[in-house]
Amino acid sequence: MIAIAQLPSAGRVLAGAAGGVAVAALLAFRLAGHGGFATDPVGVLALAAGATGAAVAATRLAGVGNRRAGTLATWLCAALLANLVLAAWAVWMVTAGHPAAALAVAAWNSAWIPPLALMQLTASAAIRTGARAPWTHPVLAAASGTVTLADALLTTASEPFTGLPTIAPEDWRTALEPVGTFATLLGVLALLLVPVTLWRAALGSEGSARARIGVAAAGASAAPLTVCFCLLLAVARDPGAVEPSLGSVAFLVALAGASMFSTACALIAARGGVEGRQVAIVVRGTGLAGAALVVIGTGTIIAAPGLRLGASSVAFLVAAVTVVVGGGAWAGTGRLARALTPQHPQHPQDPQDPQHAQDPEHAQDPQALNDKGLAAPAGGATVTGLTPREAEVLAVLAEGASNAGIAAQLVVSERTVDAHLRAIFVKLGLTPGAETNRRVRAARIWLDHAAGNRGPQGLSKAD
Repeated sequence: MIAIAQLPSAGRVLAGAAGGVAVAALLAFRLAGHGGFATDPVGVLALAAGATGAAVAATRLAGVGNRRAGTLATWLCAALLANLVLAAWAVWMVTAGHPAAALAVAAWNSAWIPPLALMQLTASAAIRTGARAPWTHPVLAAASGTVTLADALLTTASEPFTGLPTIAPEDWRTALEPVGTFATLLGVLALLLVPVTLWRAALGSEGSARARIGVAAAGASAAPLTVCFCLLLAVARDPGAVEPSLGSVAFLVALAGASMFSTACALIAARGGVEGRQVAIVVRGTGLAGAALVVIGTGTIIAAPGLRLGASSVAFLVAAVTVVVGGGAWAGTGRLARALTPQHPQHPQDPQDPQHAQDPEHAQDPQALNDKGLAAPAGGATVTGLTPREAEVLAVLAEGASNAGIAAQLVVSERTVDAHLRAIFVKLGLTPGAETNRRVRAARIWLDHAAGNRGPQGLSKAD
């Protein structure tokens, strides 16, 4: 946990030491007989593993040149460590009967919210270039900060408070209930912004751009799935009659697992050259996680004591739901994974061939050349007459990105992308006609230029 990237050496040691002390303290409290899910070894070690995974991802993201994503992964690591530190502080304050115990519990009770935003920001930043952040990032940060503050100020443990609370709703009370409800709704909606925009950009793109953005979108989807799991725990408590502390430990494990999944997706997307196998694993993992939530939630309701169904009826209904939902998720995620995976035609067609000019699915797939390192000219060379920004737009276009995909990666508006493309078409002498044909021809010009700037072994002439 001490290998936290992007922090000064002293800061890394301090953060790692604080996390290690918190883990040791929580396990010591457990051995001393202090129960509650905050000291459960499974939850504690899961959060520690999540923080370690985020630290490793931060180092590797910085190593591939994506410092922004590396910095956000560092903050994610720090947020998970802060959860452990605040938990240890809260247990100690409650055990000691300190007057400020309520403050400690309130701070700890809100510590699970920042990691959700940070895992989304890390996955999203992995595909970005340039110094600007997309508008979704500050909106998400502001909304998450507001929800965290509102949760800390408005939600308190019930009296008398004899131990750290669980997910059982009777253990909590919320002041100004309408304000708390609005803040929660705001946070949930904010967590949908990044995945929705990324999935839209991915599904509108082609080639390697579609795969990279799709992997980032899957990583960003882990946060709302974690929130759904949190809501499922409430269903498991009532009407499911599941032990609240068990559900709470499961939530900590889910939070840590989602963090590791998001940072892994960020690392895959940042490296580029996403393989079909990686796309399939990421997409299927995301879809099946969502399907599992549906099955568990439905099964919990079916098995609730209040329904008074027999064991055979419960088993049959749960099995039926599992087959339908699980099978549908497997088939659907398989189709989505294939749609996101770059295709490699054995006999690429001439983009000016009239038979294929109107059909984007049969147009020249630039991915075949991208895999040879020809996606961008080496040595900083650019197509004659284009501005540096236009060259960036054309390079991303050559990867197969749609206007939304270009806007997502370069952090500009789609209107700006459209203006750049019109200028590019004019400067390259591409006459108006079929829009798809012009895009393919422009991409081909860029790839041919890239090939001309490389030697016979794929090295640039500058090398």
